[in-house]
Amino acid sequence: MVEPMNEDFAAEERQEGGVGQSNLEGKIRISEDVIAQLATKALNSVEGVSPASPGLMANLRLGRKTVNGVRILISDGAAPEIVVDAYITVKYGLRIPDVCWDVQEAVKEQVERFTGYAIKGVNIYVQGISFADKSPEGEEAEEGEPAGGEEA
Repeated sequence: MVEPMNEDFAAEERQEGGVGQSNLEGKIRISEDVIAQLATKALNSVEGVSPASPGLMANLRLGRKTVNGVRILISDGAAPEIVVDAYITVKYGLRIPDVCWDVQEAVKEQVERFTGYAIKGVNIYVQGISFADKSPEGEEAEEGEPAGGEEA
């Protein structure tokens, strides 16, 4: 059976540069594109959601580009904070506020987990609703005349 680590022991190691500490100097900076890919993956993991185009007005903003329906803003500073703008379409029949909450939680958890950066906010913009096709194109040809104009 493993006993929990003594808090005093863990504090001493942190002060002495032990476990989890690095004596190297330098900065680590994660690209906005990498964070956008993480956010897009999280967005796609929510059922009934797909990335959407941000629209003309959002594209006219300078300095921030949209990647797969996601726009990222990283604040400068010792501890960078991230703001994510996600542009989505929601499947018809789903409750939009609940879906948006799920997207916010998924994006926040995914980005914080893989980057270590703090998420300041996840803004969701619902750009449309997607409707499922009732019948694929192939079924229409079976019911009527043969496809391709062939005659029997």
